Parts: sequence; C-alpha cells; structure tokens
Amino acid sequence: MTLAQSPEWRGTMRNMSLASVPRLRSTVHHRGDRVVVNDPRALSTLAHPLRLRLLRHLLNRGPSTAKQCADALGTTGANCSYHLRHLARYGLAERVEWPGEGDRRERPWRAAATGFEFVGDPADPVTATARSALASLELDESVLLLRRYLDQEVDLVKRWRDAAALNTYGLSLTAEELTQLVDKLDREIRPYLAATRRKPPSDARLVHVGLQAILHPDGG
Repeated sequence: MTLAQSPEWRGTMRNMSLASVPRLRSTVHHRGDRVVVNDPRALSTLAHPLRLRLLRHLLNRGPSTAKQCADALGTTGANCSYHLRHLARYGLAERVEWPGEGDRRERPWRAAATGFEFVGDPADPVTATARSALASLELDESVLLLRRYLDQEVDLVKRWRDAAALNTYGLSLTAEELTQLVDKLDREIRPYLAATRRKPPSDARLVHVGLQAILHPDGG
C-alpha cells in the first residue's frame, strides 16, 4: 500500500506509549522522494484518524502551522501539536526551519517526504492487524471525501463536473504487470503533486486522485 499524497502501506504495528519510544532513525530511510519505514510502531502511529488526516493535510497543502492544521481539520492547535510531534517521532513529519524571531511554537510543519512506504512481513500477525486497521481507516476517509464531493457536485462549474472521473476497470494482469502498471501511473501522477508542483497554472485547484489496484477476491 502507498501514501503518496495520500502514504504507501506494506506495514506492521505494535502499540507503545509515546514516552517509551526512542526517536526512530535507523528504521526510516529515504528512497528517492519516498520515505521507507520498517518499524511496526510507525504504522501504529498512523492508525489514528487525526494523525492520518494531519499527514494527508501536509501532503496536500504543504507546510502548515498547528493552528492552520486545526482550522482546516476542525480541532484545536494544541491537539494538532501533540499529534504532529507524534508523527515527527517516527520520521513522518518534521518542523520547517524558521529563521525569524517569532514564536517557535508556531513554526510550520511539513510531511517528511512526498510519499511513504511501510514494509514488513505480511505473515506476521501484528503486521496483518496493523495493515488491516490502517487500510480500513484510509478507506473510510476516502469514502467520506467522495461523499462530500457528491454533496457539492451540483454547485460546481461545468468544466470541473466534466473533468471528474469515477471509473473502475476489470483487468487481466500478472502480478508483475500490475506492479509495472502501478509504477507507471505513479510516475505520471507525481509531477502534479500539490505540495511540490512548481508554478501551477493560476486556475489549478486541489484534486483528489485515489488508486486502488488489488487482486479481485473472486479472481481465483
């Protein structure tokens, strides 16, 4: 699974209190513009509705203060600050360098990369539980987003209604072909990531694109 403006899941999970967890440097490393995470506790960190929404917000909107996150997500700055620090402990978010002399508590936060890949042993029951919990949460968030769009679609100008797509496909592929297809689509999409696209057209707006590509449960 992948969270790249919306992380990559291949993860594991184990519950542990924040105070008992050392800062994870050896378990997080960069691969291009993605961060690869192989510690199960990092996945546990994201299996929380507000933390997932915070990371999505940073991926979609770019650097934001805790207050800006709170205003966007309908919660408090203190609550966002706590959960942003939790994300930072696992290398998922980080503070932006702030050269000024203002309140350092209001330094913006940003996602640590434009995508995250969580790797782990899928045969491990802890990993399987974590993957299921996080995937279910991500699916719930995606459905909620789509329902919000459908509620507002009638008010959109025609060009945005016409541009929208809700397509599904039944494909005949090998596992290797599916991997290649997903990688190809990822390469096509990445130049348009909102947080990193330089000088987008003046009429560009934030667009949600989701990609689910799985072996059909009835596919044999």
